[in-house]
Amino acid sequence: MTYQAPYLIAHRGYPALYPENSLAGLEAAIEAGACFVEMDVQLSRERTPYLCHDDHLGRLAGLDICLTQLDDDAIEGLAVPYPAAPHSRSKTADRTAPIARLSAFCQLLPEWPHVTAFIEIKAESIARFGLETTVAAISDVVYPLRAQCVMISFDRHAVGLIRERGMARIGWVIERWHNQQLAFATELAPDYLFCGTDILPQQLNTLWPGPWQWVIYSVNDYATVLQYAQAGFMLIETDTIGTLLEYPLLRRACETFRTGDLNLYKG
Repeated sequence: MTYQAPYLIAHRGYPALYPENSLAGLEAAIEAGACFVEMDVQLSRERTPYLCHDDHLGRLAGLDICLTQLDDDAIEGLAVPYPAAPHSRSKTADRTAPIARLSAFCQLLPEWPHVTAFIEIKAESIARFGLETTVAAISDVVYPLRAQCVMISFDRHAVGLIRERGMARIGWVIERWHNQQLAFATELAPDYLFCGTDILPQQLNTLWPGPWQWVIYSVNDYATVLQYAQAGFMLIETDTIGTLLEYPLLRRACETFRTGDLNLYKG
């Protein structure tokens, strides 16, 4: 059977083995062969962008505090435990990683010129600091590396503002499989349209047509990756980037992405 090989995106780095959104996890994902990575960004009280999905730090660090209410010095003293084992949601305190600044990742990104980074602006920061302040704080850090970065958000107004600020590519994350969301996508015309596996209709006959590339999240096994690729999702986020890139079909996709040779592969 002939498949068009999909391209894998390292969702929050490599959270199966490393703290999500950590520099260690992002570097490990790239070393494993990832050519796309995705990360989340929240602002500190001082409006400094940090790599973090949750505002409230209970799930990540067991702390009853919100990152958006902390000064930078307080955040620098925090640590996120590693997963206890692959695919486990329990934590182990014997190894931890700091919550890194977005600027620290951006300093490293030029070392990997083949890597594209999807950088998600989180809703909690927008709610606390306002749309323009949040977008400006993050895009100011990302803009010098705009050729390698795609800023994304669930907030379509944020995505529109990102485009106005001169980012080369933008992405929007839809919340529902609904005609209204399709109308918004058509008006916004993002380069990438993200969709969670949990909102897809049971019978997926066709994807919405448009100028965008579809991205699905999150898929962690090989057979399901191929199923979504056959449905038209050619960019697939995963928590298990190293495991999936052990499959030759998926590894070759990333390798040929680096050279620009985007052909069909036989599985």
